[in-house]
Amino acid sequence: MGDTGCAHFVAYVKEYGYDSFSVVHAYFSACISKEARRRKALSCLCHKCGSSGPQLYSCLHCIYFGCKGAHINEHYKQTKHFMALELCYGMLYCYQCRDFIYSSECQAIAERHLRLEARSLNKSLSWRPWRPSKLEIELLRKNPKRRHVTAFSSIGLRGLLNLGSTCFMNCIVQALIHTPLLRDYFLAELHECTSKTAVKCLVCEVSRLFQEFYSGAKGPLSLHRLLHLIWNHARHLAGYEQQDAHEFFIATLDVLHRHCKISMTELAASVAAAAAAEKFQQQQPQNQHSNANFHLPQGSLQQQLLQQSTPNAQQLPSVAGTAVPTAPNSGASSNTTQADPNPAQCNCIIDQIFTGGLQSDVVCQACNGVSTTIDPFWDISLDLGESSNSQGYGGPPKSLIDCLERFTRAEHLGSSAKIKCNTCKSYQESTKQLSMRTLPIVASFHLKRFEHSSLIDKKISTFISFPSELDMTPFMSQKKSDQQPDRKASTQQQQQQQQQHSDNVGANGSSSSAATGAPSASSNQCDEDRGNGLPPQYSRDTADFRYSLYAVINHVGTLDAGHYTAYVRHQKDIWVKCDDNVITTATLKQVLDSEGYLLFYHKKILEYE
Repeated sequence: MGDTGCAHFVAYVKEYGYDSFSVVHAYFSACISKEARRRKALSCLCHKCGSSGPQLYSCLHCIYFGCKGAHINEHYKQTKHFMALELCYGMLYCYQCRDFIYSSECQAIAERHLRLEARSLNKSLSWRPWRPSKLEIELLRKNPKRRHVTAFSSIGLRGLLNLGSTCFMNCIVQALIHTPLLRDYFLAELHECTSKTAVKCLVCEVSRLFQEFYSGAKGPLSLHRLLHLIWNHARHLAGYEQQDAHEFFIATLDVLHRHCKISMTELAASVAAAAAAEKFQQQQPQNQHSNANFHLPQGSLQQQLLQQSTPNAQQLPSVAGTAVPTAPNSGASSNTTQADPNPAQCNCIIDQIFTGGLQSDVVCQACNGVSTTIDPFWDISLDLGESSNSQGYGGPPKSLIDCLERFTRAEHLGSSAKIKCNTCKSYQESTKQLSMRTLPIVASFHLKRFEHSSLIDKKISTFISFPSELDMTPFMSQKKSDQQPDRKASTQQQQQQQQQHSDNVGANGSSSSAATGAPSASSNQCDEDRGNGLPPQYSRDTADFRYSLYAVINHVGTLDAGHYTAYVRHQKDIWVKCDDNVITTATLKQVLDSEGYLLFYHKKILEYE
């Protein structure tokens, strides 16, 4: 095949045109409609052996299907029909060249058919390699010298000007800029916003910052526009006094989350309008003599996007500074057997990356009944002070692992915090244990170094060691429940007693309803996996909960006068220290020896449903 393409295919097109390729590809390769799928199922069989595959070829000169190899080769030798279409991937094959060939016109027809197939089946398009548009080709030709990212490249590193005690904001921005999935999302320009709200949209401003960071420029940036937008939407942070970096982080995620939902709602409205217009066009008289059925389902893809973007179906509760839910009271306590870690299931980029599910199990000490609640969280706040209780644990933690073990340890609530048990129908003492039901892609930990009390406000400067690689498996809900077989056995025994009691009561329906809504510990493994958001074929035994450190925010100084700095991982094994507009290289030892206030870990292996 020469530089101008296959000469045999050029001759074929002059004689037959593109109609044969278009019809065969539409009906027997892409299957753009229900009628096409029916015809393929009935007639797309090898004329020699009658099989349907695994890889069939169709002759583009006549109506003939043959298996790869001897059967289609025999047809070529007998008829000298040299042009064929491989039906599995839709590729052209020339028997004169003895190779697959490429045609830009056929590729355009095939891509159009694949889009119609996806709409007909109400599915997303399969992965396609990137092909530059005419504008992108022109830009590439005008800029032959392009920057290449090397181990010593500074692309993605920019200092940030301190606008007057705004070091807390600079550190959070540096951490977000170096969040891998967030970077990929914004650099791909996936955020869509209307012109009316773009000026006030924080997501658009963050998208602009990503473009600035990765433009290749080296001068420091000013975040005055970002600061102004934060002030408008989070009034408690307005002012030039020093703010808490953790509070700013949560407020920023909250505003980004709300603005993403607004953009999705507006996009859904425009899609709904387009779907209505398409439905109107489809109701017009159609050409009854068309050889191929190119009708589309009435707004199926648009309706699905509209349902996914409806505000009422995507409400995520605003998460406060701490992710620990309060103990359920008598009115709010509920027994759930299959709770969803994120009932609203918001699909914005913020919740896809940062939202996890925190499970709280409250066990009644009288009947061993378990009440399970699952709340979404954006970060985990960990206490650093001394802990003393009746179980004999005490002393301050020395590492992040110690903090997590204390966070997920069963706690006796005591007689002063009795709850009303739905099984006992009375106030009883109980124990409460927290665990991770689902983990986000980015796990952020807040070490509570600022202690506020009625007597004194102080900063806890105790060194807390944290690893560069973190395994969260011991803190998952399934792992915790496996460590308590006695509680499960007693729970099942309690269920049997409740069933016997309901049978004895007879006419009284309240006892029966209490038994059916009792402990969640009796749920089977498959139900637990579905509640955890894992695919049916992907169980907790095969899930990977390993994380890698990629950003650390530190606070130096006192509670009244201090300064924030950040360590971020620029590339693999390359760390830098961000001190406002000063960017310097750092080692992993310097990062791990730092005090640590906010820790950001990224999941090493991502699971896709």
